[in-house]
Amino acid sequence: MAYDHIKRKILLLGDGAVGKTSLIRRFVVDKFSDDYITTIGTKVTKKDLRIESPGKAVDLTFMIWDVLGQRGYKNIQESAFQGAKGALLVYDVTREETMASLGEYWLRRLGRVVGAIPFLLVGNKVDLATNRRRVQEDLEELSASLDGDGLLESAKTGENVEGGFMLLAKKVMADAEARGAAEGGPIDDDASGLIAVTDQIVMDFCGVMGGQEAAMPIVRQQLGRAGVDVKAPTVEGLRLAVEYLAETEASFRNAEDVEASKLKRLGWVKELT
Repeated sequence: MAYDHIKRKILLLGDGAVGKTSLIRRFVVDKFSDDYITTIGTKVTKKDLRIESPGKAVDLTFMIWDVLGQRGYKNIQESAFQGAKGALLVYDVTREETMASLGEYWLRRLGRVVGAIPFLLVGNKVDLATNRRRVQEDLEELSASLDGDGLLESAKTGENVEGGFMLLAKKVMADAEARGAAEGGPIDDDASGLIAVTDQIVMDFCGVMGGQEAAMPIVRQQLGRAGVDVKAPTVEGLRLAVEYLAETEASFRNAEDVEASKLKRLGWVKELT
């Protein structure tokens, strides 16, 4: 039997609190937590898989990008999309608005950045559904409207979680080269000025620190330290975050460049006051 090894970047997309991080935790380490943790920026997790077919086996490494679900962080989100070869689009079966958001926001934005890539629609938290038949029908309607396959899953019980990732893996293997231009009208970014500035500050920091994979762990730490809520950032919180990010940069850049970056970012915040 022939063996190949490839690496592919995939995305978990969807509104906040739909359970993206919990799905990754269940798939990668087979654990679940009821604690809700807002993903700041992007988290990257690695998972090795083996995909077997007659006469051939492929060792596939998934680099799973858990992308910030809060609308308005356009630059962070679209930067994370670059180079993706597949996506799980996740909604919460108990919150209809998160299902509508997949077609209205996430899939269209993804298509604008990377074109047509394999995706799977995931209705998460099926363990909380009061009418299993109804949520299955909703998923089928969504799948038909978006021309994609879908599964009902539960990060809590583990139902279909591994099966969903494996199905996406097979889709990625089958047509990762597929590309196409997504169509549609304007997308509502739903961004307040403070969210847009937070987005700008984070991406500027990532730019000087070598990209999102290297910089986002630092961003999460320092925004958390400053008490910044990505869903509702404040001027004072952003000012403090800028100071903390500058402290971090001081270990890697010369003092003049660090000060220039800090003043530039503080200027963006000041424009809102």
